[in-house]
Amino acid sequence: MSDYNSEFLNADSSFGLSEMQKKLLQFEQGSLREKFLKYLESAESEAEMQYFLEANPAIVPGLYDLHNGPVSNIVISKLQLSSDYVTDFAFISCNSAVAQITLVEIESPKIQVFRESDDGFTSSFNRSFQQLRDWSLWAEQNSGHMKDTFRSIYHKNVFRYQKVMVRCLLVAGRRSDIKISSKREKRWAGLNGNAIHVMTYDRLAYIEPFNPRLLNKLRCVTARQVARTIKTQGK
Repeated sequence: MSDYNSEFLNADSSFGLSEMQKKLLQFEQGSLREKFLKYLESAESEAEMQYFLEANPAIVPGLYDLHNGPVSNIVISKLQLSSDYVTDFAFISCNSAVAQITLVEIESPKIQVFRESDDGFTSSFNRSFQQLRDWSLWAEQNSGHMKDTFRSIYHKNVFRYQKVMVRCLLVAGRRSDIKISSKREKRWAGLNGNAIHVMTYDRLAYIEPFNPRLLNKLRCVTARQVARTIKTQGK
């Protein structure tokens, strides 16, 4: 591989790229966005979206919360936190001060978020949102076990000396369901806080900034495959 291409594939942002490299990055971003939105229109279930995001992890939410992206360019699929809790996606992002564990729950893009009668949340959506509350509370009450779980998956020094934080994300429904009324928009926005955040599938297509390294090197694997994936990356 030429130094020119290696520079592009390992870049963390578009800053410093040549005009040709920026053009390629914009093309790849646009192609992924177009593919996702087309797939989204025909998707009927959570399982279909799980499949797409596993195959295209660069649009999993939360990847860009910290500048460096996921540790070892890895997103974990279906991570079991305990006998009661299994995430759809999970990963660690780090900077010099903070290590953030991100836990992601996805629902069907067809889920009805609001009741037609009074613009209140439906029982099915409330169950999904409660799951994030349960995860957040469990992580707070079992912080040692949570950190040990990720150490066993990655390596014992994965957190080093950073402060460890947990953020829970829920992806459900479509933007059109939220935009029907200002009451719905306000109630939707009111769900979001530092530890818990909700978004529709439409939002995933426009999360910025993409970067070349994650577009080209990010992998979604099971917990058992993480160590092997890291070892392969080092070769």
